[in-house]
Amino acid sequence: MQCGKTWDTMASLQYEEIMAASVVLDENGNIKLWYLPGTIDYTHQKNIWNSLHGMSAALEDSLKPSCQHGWHNDQILFHEMVDLRGSIDCLPGWYQQGHGVRYIFCIWLHVSNTSQPKSVKPGEEVKFHPEVSWLLKSSQKPNGMQQWVDQMSDVHALLSGMLAVIHPQMFAAGWEALIQLGMEARTQEDMDMSSILQIWNSVYNCTSIMVNCATPYHTDINGWQPWLDMLMMVGDYMLLDMVIPTLKLQFRYNPDTIIAMSGSALEHGQNVHQSVGMPLCNLPHISDLQLHSTAIV
Repeated sequence: MQCGKTWDTMASLQYEEIMAASVVLDENGNIKLWYLPGTIDYTHQKNIWNSLHGMSAALEDSLKPSCQHGWHNDQILFHEMVDLRGSIDCLPGWYQQGHGVRYIFCIWLHVSNTSQPKSVKPGEEVKFHPEVSWLLKSSQKPNGMQQWVDQMSDVHALLSGMLAVIHPQMFAAGWEALIQLGMEARTQEDMDMSSILQIWNSVYNCTSIMVNCATPYHTDINGWQPWLDMLMMVGDYMLLDMVIPTLKLQFRYNPDTIIAMSGSALEHGQNVHQSVGMPLCNLPHISDLQLHSTAIV
């Protein structure tokens, strides 16, 4: 993700505020944003919030002293006077950094530039197998992640059903990606991936959990502009807006709201000063371009 392109919070206060359900189209008639307030009932909101406490240690461990690891783990953006805070990603399949979309053109695979693996020849194409995210691996100590995925099954089903209505092509692509991911897991005998896919009830291949965090303005770099990320807020907080500087609009971001938007096309964020001291959780659901390229091409 890129951050910091727009930091003028005073300018954002002049943007028109939208509070009614809305759809935003570009000049070609393509839908770039759905604003859907009043979507998540109170029972679901409460269940989602309560489910986070089983991951409190993993969330706290995610915080870093600087933004060297990206803004979404920079502890300066997280509220201090709260019991629960942090940001973690949950993925049933992803590529480690530096491992290309489907293949890479490889000369050396080892870190050392003096040795070469016997099974790989210079110039040989090597296929990398996607892996589950770190906290979902069976080698990790119990951290509540798998239980959380299981508890979120009905919410993930709701969001996937919504996507089937508002973007059927993306829903079909996401479903096909998960099918192909399951086939890859069986071929590679990847028990971690097979285990999580059994309870992964979303056509999105990534859920980010951001708790008590202010979000700087940014665009998402791993998506594709026709795709829609889904953002959902839960918690007990005062008035908050999702600001879209690209559109010069801000949308009332109540805890029952879902925003489906092209995160790679629209710069977005939350006013850093609006949410201080209030318990809130943002759950962006994102599709990664690399995984879809692997599964569909």
